[in-house]
Amino acid sequence: MPLKVKRRRSTGALTIIGTIEFSDGSRQRFRRRAQSDEPRIAAEEAAALEARILRDHWHGKRRGTERFATAVLSYLKAAPRGQNTKDHLHRIMTALGDVSLSAIDQAQMDALRDKLFPHAAPATVLRNLITPIRAVMAHAARRGWCDAVQFEIPRQPPGRTRYLLPEEADRLLDCAAPHLSPLLLFLIGTGARLSEAIELDWRDVDLAGGRAILWRTKGGLRRDLIFPPRLVIALANLPERSGAVFRWETLRGANGKSKRRVAYADRRRESGGHIRTGWAAALRRAGLDPTLTPHDLRHTWASWHYALYRDLLRLKLDGQWSSTALVERYAHLLPEGQEDKIRRFLGLIGTATAPGHQREAVNT
Repeated sequence: MPLKVKRRRSTGALTIIGTIEFSDGSRQRFRRRAQSDEPRIAAEEAAALEARILRDHWHGKRRGTERFATAVLSYLKAAPRGQNTKDHLHRIMTALGDVSLSAIDQAQMDALRDKLFPHAAPATVLRNLITPIRAVMAHAARRGWCDAVQFEIPRQPPGRTRYLLPEEADRLLDCAAPHLSPLLLFLIGTGARLSEAIELDWRDVDLAGGRAILWRTKGGLRRDLIFPPRLVIALANLPERSGAVFRWETLRGANGKSKRRVAYADRRRESGGHIRTGWAAALRRAGLDPTLTPHDLRHTWASWHYALYRDLLRLKLDGQWSSTALVERYAHLLPEGQEDKIRRFLGLIGTATAPGHQREAVNT
């Protein structure tokens, strides 16, 4: 029975249905909504679909004929993916429709960019469009579903690496809400990314030894942290010692008395969204640049690290960067004469330990 087009009574949509019998006697039942509501065009689609199914059964599937949506589902099942990645891919699939992997080329990428991000900065296009599609296509190529593809990377203007001086970091902590200050100190004292800090669990913290282990890092590798003394004291004063370390934000009700607790980890991992309101308020009260982001605290840690050690290889290892070239921007970033102020901020006066210094080999 060849594929036919019928209109569903319930929705009025045209549907391609039927059973295809192959030369070896096997059969395949098929049912799918047509892409067009025009009967003549839907009939042409059904005929082309039947021909493709018969050809694939006889010769095997050609590379690139698998659907992009199928590759996305396989990619999401292959390993845990963040909510941001899922959201970006859902938006991309909605814009693309039902297309094959062979249709994903540079022209398609340009069309998607104009449709989804017509006025976005190059970094946004790279992060939210090119990177998710490139990951899915690489996943599909490893499974033999398509050939490997290359996409043009939008040229990004060189950005200024921003950081805080020790006195500015002190002002930030003094002006931050009490529940937020320990988290900001953790970012400055360890160089952890905000998402990594939010997901840190007490079972991976050794307060007596002044250290912790990050398991869910950007590169997927374990990272060992050594705490400066000031951070040890701050963590020791946190009210809870189970579950997530930076777990709770206390919010007052409209009457100023009732309170409710909100878990940081329940918020979306996007643009510092976990602490966006508190972060903006702290910057405002401290008189700091309102365009600073929580990620600039990682830049602060790295620039302080180099100021104390003058060792790019150690900075690369301690910060878990993939190459020394990526940390060269932190060399000579700070004004001269900040070393004692940095040690005083971290509680390191009289010690030789620098922020993030690993007493043992890291990433082994």
